Amino acid sequence: MILISFFALALPGYALVRLIWPESDWNLGGSVSTTVIRPIDLVLVGVYTAYFVASWKLLIEGLAKADLSVPTAGSVMGGAVFTLILASMAPAALFRRINLMEFFGLRWEGWKHVFWIVPCFVVGMMVVGVVMMQAGWQEWVKANYGGGSQRAVQIMRETQDMALLGAIAFSAVVIAPIAEEVIFRGYLYPVVKRYSERWFAAIFTGCLFGVIHFNMMSFPLLALMGIVLVVLYEITGSLWVPIACHAAFNGLSVGFMMLGRLYELPPAP
Repeated sequence: MILISFFALALPGYALVRLIWPESDWNLGGSVSTTVIRPIDLVLVGVYTAYFVASWKLLIEGLAKADLSVPTAGSVMGGAVFTLILASMAPAALFRRINLMEFFGLRWEGWKHVFWIVPCFVVGMMVVGVVMMQAGWQEWVKANYGGGSQRAVQIMRETQDMALLGAIAFSAVVIAPIAEEVIFRGYLYPVVKRYSERWFAAIFTGCLFGVIHFNMMSFPLLALMGIVLVVLYEITGSLWVPIACHAAFNGLSVGFMMLGRLYELPPAP
């Protein structure tokens, strides 16, 4: 709710300041275009935000009732399909205005760079995660707020249902990177950027990306990850880069969870 309030105050704030200073002076550069963004897009931003808030409330209510029933493989895949449908709302809102291949930079001529960008990104995020663990972030969160790893992480480490395990892994490595990157970097970021400026948009959408995973322990890492993915998107102009980085990060995390089933490894942040 703090992020929502921050955003709600920022929009009129930026609009007011722009009446004083011309828009040409604002930091709206970069490879991610905002020229096709219209005020109507703020409505869809509101829909996405409402969905995230509703999901958070349902999670809190479930925790309060101790309703932590283990999902089935079918329910996980159903949720993944729903997430893809949710993500498809963004390109559906844009396809009449611009060529989506052009808008999302899907014909990226520098695609070979992904082979060094992705490893550097994953190693960097893992280093940050290790630093967080060594600094005692997880213990501090447990001591002050309680809780533990994300529910999906706990299930992957404990379940004996191989179909469920496969469904969660597939959703994390394939579905989530595509859907979340289309929503956050592909759509929310340029909309917020259009009505504020790019650094505010990067920080806001990065923090929101961290919040929607509903886990205090992983919030700093995921928020930073969201900001870095925005920077990579701005530099390259292609959504393939954040998708590939996101998928590789999730894939490595899933790999560690699988190892954790065989050996006593500490949970990833």
